[in-house]
Amino acid sequence: MKTKIFLGAALLSSTICAETSGVDVLLYYAPIDYGSQSFRKDGMVTGIYGAFRSASGYVWEVEGDKTRLRYQAGNDLDQTDITLAMTRHWQNSRSYRFGVHAISSDDNDTDEGFTLFAGLSRYKIYSSFLAGNLYYTRYPNSDLQVWQASSKAGKYWTNPIFQGSFLFQAQLNLIALDEKQADTNSYLSAEGGISWFYNSVSLSLSAWGGSQRFPVRNDGFIVYNLSDKFNRGFKFQGSYALTKNSSIKLGVSNDKITENTGVDTTITVYSLSLGYTF
Repeated sequence: MKTKIFLGAALLSSTICAETSGVDVLLYYAPIDYGSQSFRKDGMVTGIYGAFRSASGYVWEVEGDKTRLRYQAGNDLDQTDITLAMTRHWQNSRSYRFGVHAISSDDNDTDEGFTLFAGLSRYKIYSSFLAGNLYYTRYPNSDLQVWQASSKAGKYWTNPIFQGSFLFQAQLNLIALDEKQADTNSYLSAEGGISWFYNSVSLSLSAWGGSQRFPVRNDGFIVYNLSDKFNRGFKFQGSYALTKNSSIKLGVSNDKITENTGVDTTITVYSLSLGYTF
């Protein structure tokens, strides 16, 4: 079975605050490295993300990427993912969101899988936000259904003593599987993170713990169609504004997992993205 990984936090978020009208484009590349204990060897993800922001408060997003994984046995596995999403902001304080994520994979169990998602958020621009999202994933070839509920809160903070501004975030995830042969069908996890913004530079660090299977991350843009159990992880990213309209971002993430073979190992993703706003 295949895993779906790419640099989620590099995507431009449309769920926290409304933006002025314009078009955003992001190109990304993410090599993947598995621990020496894994039966997988390495892989990579390449993709493109675009968003159209209208003056009336609508944000239309589309993302497409290709993933290739190499196994220790010498075989490859290829997958294509497409995500479409629409966000509607109103009164500069609320938004709702709908979308779909579709999978086309060499893996028979998860080929033609799809995720439907919806969310609500309430925010004060550059002050605080609360958001909730629901995800429904179905893999018709294996008759597996996955439900996930996620809640997120964030608070911006500035202080004359420190340069720049900070964003503190926390998130809870509850995942339920319709899987009759599993020992447990529910998984709970919590995540915390901090971001720092100063002039053209931003840095972010986050970590999570608990347990996850078949999780959906980054507001529906990342869907893990892998049966392994995820136990904990961390992520670090740094970005720099090259010009008024362009930016570059580098990142690394690491997850501790228990593979479906019972082996404990790690997944490390190194990410590079280039973004431009028209």
